Amino acid sequence: MGDTILLPGLINAHCHLDFTSFKGKVPYRGNFREWLRAMAGQIRQTPPADFRKSIQKGIQDSLTYGTTTLCDISTSGESFPLLSRSGLRAVAFLELLDVAQPDPKAVWKGFRERLKLLIRDSKVSETFKWGVSPHTPFTVSKELLLLAGRHIGSRVLTTIHVAESRDEAQFFKKGKGAMAERMKTLNPDWNIPHGTTPVQYLNDCGWLPKLDLGIHLNLVNRQDLKLIAKNRVTVVHCPGSHAYFNHPSFGYRKMRRAGVSVCLGTDSLASNQSLSLFREMRLFQKANPQIVASEILAMATVKPAQALGEGKHLGQVKPGYFADLIGIPLKKKAPGNLYAQVIANRGPVCFSMVNGEIRLRPV
Repeated sequence: MGDTILLPGLINAHCHLDFTSFKGKVPYRGNFREWLRAMAGQIRQTPPADFRKSIQKGIQDSLTYGTTTLCDISTSGESFPLLSRSGLRAVAFLELLDVAQPDPKAVWKGFRERLKLLIRDSKVSETFKWGVSPHTPFTVSKELLLLAGRHIGSRVLTTIHVAESRDEAQFFKKGKGAMAERMKTLNPDWNIPHGTTPVQYLNDCGWLPKLDLGIHLNLVNRQDLKLIAKNRVTVVHCPGSHAYFNHPSFGYRKMRRAGVSVCLGTDSLASNQSLSLFREMRLFQKANPQIVASEILAMATVKPAQALGEGKHLGQVKPGYFADLIGIPLKKKAPGNLYAQVIANRGPVCFSMVNGEIRLRPV
């Protein structure tokens, strides 16, 4: 291998392996609501076999660029068995939504039956866990959020996309606009909130105490941050996807001052160029040049490990920790310290190990 920098394996706190093959197929034209609609159409047109191919490619791409733990939101359900046998460490979150369904109780019953079958065929192990992901506060009815909240235990990992776009913020603040109109078209009986924020709405539904990973949180106010910090929700920022949609500047420093933990994810290739967390770290550094490289690396190692309840086992190279390790080439004459060199890495890793087993061999 030559001279190598040894690192803890990287942890991708948010991805959609289902959509790896969607790269370039759902262009964004400035309207987030319309992009979501186009994505829904693309999903409906994709057969299970194509989802499986997409997931397999996403697993290989992740491994190539040093990710050893994946937090995947599964729309198709196909990633459960594939991840459980992948050799990577993973949490597969089954997605829950009912925006076009009239009966939340029936949706929840069907979801539980589907999840039970997936868990039966994808056994929980030292490297594989499952979780639940209500899609967003505006595509899951209040009734279904309350129903799911009553049944999901404290040991079940959870994640939700929340406060991502301007459209979503307007929807919860005013209860009207293009997104509200679309919801009413899909379901005339849909409860349209107003005078609140997505974060405060989730709190009112009892979901913030249950939430482990809050995805995006691009538009939050001071009260939102207090609630996120109080409930120890970890925020997942996806710099590549954030830039793709031209979202408002991400408020990392405000979150840090409020005591909110932030980690990194790639989102899907439908809204990003790569599943490389090294690229996400570079994009974050470009937007936040005052943040030191060691703190950025922790956002892809230590912070997500803590969010998953594995802070004493994962995310560091220490005695007693899981042997999830990667190596990148050491460039002796490269400028800056080793942390800066890590962030600057653009190529594949030299090797990858998960739970003491080599998954990508040295070349």
